[in-house]
Amino acid sequence: MLPETRESLLIRLADAGDALAWDEFVAIYRPMILRLGLRMGLQASDSEDMTQRVLMTVACAIADWKKDPARGGFRVWLRAVTRNAIINTLNRAPKSMAVGGSHFLELCQGIQSPTEQLDQWIEDEHERSVLRLASARVQAKVSALTWRAFEMTAMLDHPAQDVADSLRLSVGKVYGAKGRVLRMLQNETASILKTD
Repeated sequence: MLPETRESLLIRLADAGDALAWDEFVAIYRPMILRLGLRMGLQASDSEDMTQRVLMTVACAIADWKKDPARGGFRVWLRAVTRNAIINTLNRAPKSMAVGGSHFLELCQGIQSPTEQLDQWIEDEHERSVLRLASARVQAKVSALTWRAFEMTAMLDHPAQDVADSLRLSVGKVYGAKGRVLRMLQNETASILKTD
């Protein structure tokens, strides 16, 4: 399980004038919500509409949201809002619409109650969103050559010697770039997830 969303961000979201807080929130959660809709069988436009409804719900309700240990944290609430929005979108589809066979109908019926699979998808998507945001921030802080050395070794799993030859660097510099970017990613991720 990932840590809950920083309380300071939630407090800042309640301030309608804090555009940076909203930008950070959208950068983390919008891709997650959008992909969940697509995974549940929504068309891209329907998933986009559902995502906008979820974000509007958050914008309207965040000022009144209070942390309640008995009911769970913010992401538990967001998970319920997202699940309900997906269900409502699926239920609004015309009954005569082609829905993709019995497997799709089983998915629709299965999401009527909280499912571990949907909850796990939400957790996975949140983790991916945080990693994408951290990666974008780190990539902006390092040289293109450093990022490419990291990308080729850590993400594409190329041997360090091949990367060194390709980028005309020493093997030591390739390992150094990889280690430096990994540390920066860990720090950036921790910063995003940090609980005040």
